[in-house]
Amino acid sequence: MNYKKLKEEWKKEEQHTFKGWDFSHIDDRYDSEELPWVYKEIILNHLKPSDKLLDMGTGGGEFLLTLNHTYELTSVTEAYPPNVELCKKELSPMGIEVKQVIEDSNIPYSNDKFDIVINKHESFDVKEVKRILKKDGFFITQQVGGK
Repeated sequence: MNYKKLKEEWKKEEQHTFKGWDFSHIDDRYDSEELPWVYKEIILNHLKPSDKLLDMGTGGGEFLLTLNHTYELTSVTEAYPPNVELCKKELSPMGIEVKQVIEDSNIPYSNDKFDIVINKHESFDVKEVKRILKKDGFFITQQVGGK
């Protein structure tokens, strides 16, 4: 094994800091499972311009921003402290409400606040999600994998 070359590769990898959910620097190095749905399409089929939207576990808001929803009607939660700071720096000035969530059983929003709660891969407490969703609201989650 060429340890010198391996060390050089590791040093190169160190230059890519973990920030938000942008993993584009490894796109050509992994195979992802082909999913039988398109998460974004499902959301857009349910999301109305007047809806209050919450994105749980938003990372840096990269996916959320692709939805082009009215910022003042949009809120996010995030647990990872560097991502919380990133969201406050990038999303808050746009008018998106940012809150840190440490415990799934304690989402810091009032009852019946959101028309739609989305959650791509974040853990969640179904009772808390139900509490913050308006009557007839939607909870759309993908989690991991297609099975």
